[in-house]
Amino acid sequence: MNLAEIIRTALLEIKNHKMRSFLSFFAISIGVISIMYTLTLIYSMNYRLKKAVEVAGPGRLNIELKNRWEAQTDVERKQANDTLTYEDALSIRKIFPELYMVSPYFDKWVSFSDGYFREHIGVRGITTEWRKRGWVYKMRGRFINRYDIENNQRVCVVIEDGGWLKKPKWLKFWSFKDPFQNYIKHNELLGKTIKLGSSLYKVVGILKEPPGEKNPKTFIGIGMWEPKILAPISTAQRFLGGWSQSEGGIDGINVDTGREETISKYQRLIEQVIKARHGRTMLFSIKDYREIIKDQMADKHRDMMTVMIIGIIAILAGGIGIMNVSLATIYSRIKEIGIRRAIGATRWDIMRQFMIEAMMLGFFGGIAGVIVGFAGIEYLAMKGDTDMMMLRWWMALAAICAAVLTGFLASIYPARSAARLDPIDALRYE
Repeated sequence: MNLAEIIRTALLEIKNHKMRSFLSFFAISIGVISIMYTLTLIYSMNYRLKKAVEVAGPGRLNIELKNRWEAQTDVERKQANDTLTYEDALSIRKIFPELYMVSPYFDKWVSFSDGYFREHIGVRGITTEWRKRGWVYKMRGRFINRYDIENNQRVCVVIEDGGWLKKPKWLKFWSFKDPFQNYIKHNELLGKTIKLGSSLYKVVGILKEPPGEKNPKTFIGIGMWEPKILAPISTAQRFLGGWSQSEGGIDGINVDTGREETISKYQRLIEQVIKARHGRTMLFSIKDYREIIKDQMADKHRDMMTVMIIGIIAILAGGIGIMNVSLATIYSRIKEIGIRRAIGATRWDIMRQFMIEAMMLGFFGGIAGVIVGFAGIEYLAMKGDTDMMMLRWWMALAAICAAVLTGFLASIYPARSAARLDPIDALRYE
């Protein structure tokens, strides 16, 4: 019996046992859909992670003070009152000039006023090095320069939200609208004088974020707290900060070593510099940014594994169904097996026939799963689920291969049982 005849016989058997065949490839289909969905999410997450690392920098470190609640003893709580300073950042830059970026910052909530509009917003004091990493913007006007910082110029740069090309489904349940972003979309601030706190500032630049679908910060969170306005760090410390800022205090320092392999080295060296300046008891942390990003992705990984496990269980159920169909088919075709063996068919010929029949069940289940999976994933993508836009053709191919492999593995025992039947006993079977 050639391959074409085996396939024709397999199709005939599937037709003759419609219900058993349907239940088998239905379970396979569910498994294939789950696998495609999970592969899409995994690919999307890895893509976002790669883009986020590219934007944040390959050697990114974040230096921050530990909070008082993280202190374990009274001595540590007292030490937690210490603060990082702008001078710390200048010292790190001076000692390690080879570092790609040393960007100190401090954050402050202040009142924003323009005419009759009032709103509390986040302002970040920065240096010129801020733009070296995390830059995803289109700029109008100019950015903060060295002259602004050295001369305490009261200038600022406004960050405008890029919105979404297609609003994602989850955002439709989020009714909050940012009044500040709504205001700057309908009012030209470039060149205007606005009020931050009790001081007047000139808006010298507007940074427009890309749409949410194209912004790595949207998915990973380059910073969980994003400012609305940027100002020279010296000006912001003097006019917006409290006592600690007026004394040079800052909230943190972002460092990029320039290369991933140098992270551990500079993590150790920078720690030594800060301890030498503040004493070895100062409570602070130097975090590898890759670990921060991975922590944010951990919950998604757990959800994906849950879906993958459901898919594997469904495929296993489909495999068991295929095994049952194959065993039932063997018992209904014992005489046929005996006749084929009597006219010269080998054990391998019998095994091959039943294996191909089972693999075809898996193949049809895989095709059905791919069709439904593609339709479902495209529907989610149309509804704004950006992770679903990462569907690739090889995911469907991998899912079909998994289904066919399941059919093959499920057929081994039934096929061997059929091949081991004694031809004489098979011919006598009624």
